[in-house]
Amino acid sequence: MKVLSVGLARALWVLDISEINPAGKDIFSHLVPALVEDYKFKSYPKQGEDFSKGIRFVNGEYVKDDGTVLMVNATIFSDGLAAETYSSTKDSEDFLLEVLSDLPDLGFIWDLNMVRRKIYVSQLNVRCNGSLNSLNPALGEFAGQISAANGTEFGFAAIEFWPNQALAIKPVSFSFQRKAGEPLDSDRYWSQAPLPTEKHIQLLERLEALFSA
Repeated sequence: MKVLSVGLARALWVLDISEINPAGKDIFSHLVPALVEDYKFKSYPKQGEDFSKGIRFVNGEYVKDDGTVLMVNATIFSDGLAAETYSSTKDSEDFLLEVLSDLPDLGFIWDLNMVRRKIYVSQLNVRCNGSLNSLNPALGEFAGQISAANGTEFGFAAIEFWPNQALAIKPVSFSFQRKAGEPLDSDRYWSQAPLPTEKHIQLLERLEALFSA
């Protein structure tokens, strides 16, 4: 399994934003300008925007410890903060930790114990040494029956695992599918998982091993 690119690496830390701001400071005066200055966001929320749906910061610059500059997006919700990079969920979390650790300097409160839950969305474009059809040849045969009945070539293209749909807060599904626009015999795939990027890659390696099991 070879990772070709990261489509999305999102980390959301669930916490009560009111605990960060017990004094009720106007974040548009005290927080937003600092974030825009420090991370050079090209688009950011303006005074009066609806906070209940989240306020979004877009196309910022996050400088890693090694000097690498990453593009980053961030969203502040009433019940958490999210960050998105296109490298790894670790980078997204490192950005969140840096932002939150700077809050006391701006007159806000921060403690890592405020985080109640962490939610991830990892999307990867990969190249795989194997074929989905090898998981179950019967599905390839069934695709052939569809092709014969329709007159157009069809192929087994995706597997997906859903979380319990009765849950109030559901993680995204785990999906592995042929990359859109690629021919049916392509070795390029797109995958999504509710996991940190590193664990997502580990699972994909296990899946690839099943193709030859």
